[in-house]
Amino acid sequence: MPRLEMKLARGEELLVDARPHPLAFVELYLIYGYVLVVGLLLWSKVLSVQLPEIFPIEGELLLLWLLLVVPLVIASIIKISWRWAFVSVLLAAISTYMNYSGYPPWVPEVAFGLVGILSVDFYRRGHRYYVTSRRIVMEKRFLSVRKRELPINKINDVVVEIPPLGRIFNFGTVIPLTASGLGVGEDLALAGTSVKVNRFEVGVAGGRGVNVPRARTFLALHGIPDPDKVSGVISSLIVG
Repeated sequence: MPRLEMKLARGEELLVDARPHPLAFVELYLIYGYVLVVGLLLWSKVLSVQLPEIFPIEGELLLLWLLLVVPLVIASIIKISWRWAFVSVLLAAISTYMNYSGYPPWVPEVAFGLVGILSVDFYRRGHRYYVTSRRIVMEKRFLSVRKRELPINKINDVVVEIPPLGRIFNFGTVIPLTASGLGVGEDLALAGTSVKVNRFEVGVAGGRGVNVPRARTFLALHGIPDPDKVSGVISSLIVG
């Protein structure tokens, strides 16, 4: 795997050299693994169900759409990204087309699941994080290259997020916060109501945003081992 060539300035010391823990992207493994399992169930004829003639689709294809689209739409809502919903619909549509064209309908799901599972580890290894006595360097090399260098004197605070698995296997995300807002996202809650009088309807809506620590994997030290120790190193540099 390519490594970032750290060119240290005179007097600069490398304190942390880390990449994400193998379980840092477990959500991706679960999604790709689930798609693979659905494809294998379709291949093994477990999803074969006889439906009344009023249904315009075969039983196994109907179950495929339900098992594939519904869970990934829910995942998209939770992750606030419609990517997985789009992928699920696309896979189900391709499988439906292949089935009626005389080809095995399980091929798209199995291929997508296997390639996805294999690519996740390359994606994880493409992340590299360095903490020196003067800066933090965060880099992602996967298809494209994304890199961020953050001087220590620009950091105001450090947030540590440890997921449930991280508490067991000792990994988590360290998010350095700056005055410019780097490392901060926004959660938005909306509410509204309307009243209809005769042919007219009047509505009122409002919302409130709350800034929360959130950053992409190349803007934070994502899923690294010993997050508390790394956070302590960064905090000591800020105080010093």
